[in-house]
Amino acid sequence: MRELEKVRSFVAAKEQAPLNIEPRRAALLVIDVQRYFVHPDYPFGQTLDKLVPGIGEGYFRRVREHVLPSIQKLLAAVRAQGMPVCYTGFGCCAKDASDLVRWARDFNEVAHAMNGTPMWPATDEAAWQIDDAVAPAPGETVLNKTTSGPLASTQLEQTLRERGLDTLIVCGLTTDVCVTQTARELGDRSFQVIVAEDACTTLSEEQHRATLLAFNMVFGRVKKTAEIEKVLNKSKAASAR
Repeated sequence: MRELEKVRSFVAAKEQAPLNIEPRRAALLVIDVQRYFVHPDYPFGQTLDKLVPGIGEGYFRRVREHVLPSIQKLLAAVRAQGMPVCYTGFGCCAKDASDLVRWARDFNEVAHAMNGTPMWPATDEAAWQIDDAVAPAPGETVLNKTTSGPLASTQLEQTLRERGLDTLIVCGLTTDVCVTQTARELGDRSFQVIVAEDACTTLSEEQHRATLLAFNMVFGRVKKTAEIEKVLNKSKAASAR
């Protein structure tokens, strides 16, 4: 058996453990599903395409055809349970983007050279907004972050602990950067973390699968949206007895 097959077998064995989600102690995190990550006609997609033509075609198609519909299903399921939903967005508050971390400022320089505009929008720009397809409901939390993971630049952890939450379902964009960075950080802080595998994506399917395999091996669980819905419905039925 090849090494990778052994790793997959290990993860499959680990995944046999039952998954329990207690809705009153759980929340959904929707990571960076912003207009500029969803639609190719913003500097993010334009810069990618100028660097390597066609690189974003599969990504934007998967976002449209799979990720957004899956997030919509998750939103419906958790809202039906009365569970909190928290959104994050990535962008700058300072107009010169000086509040972004260095790697993000480096990408801005590349985008400036290609398009004459920065890659990352400011929080008051239309591009920054959460995409309408998965828009926050009134009262749901929306946090801006200036780092890939929200724990380094927001009060997310404090907010979760104040609400007595210990389980997070994580989805959004992109799998290998902000989604699993968020999920790993939370896992290291003893939260139970479940990544919805069909409610996130990245620039290639291979990157997506490899990233989720690495996360699943150590930090938390990886489940399809339908599996998460099933667990939540089971929990709802049990609490109604």
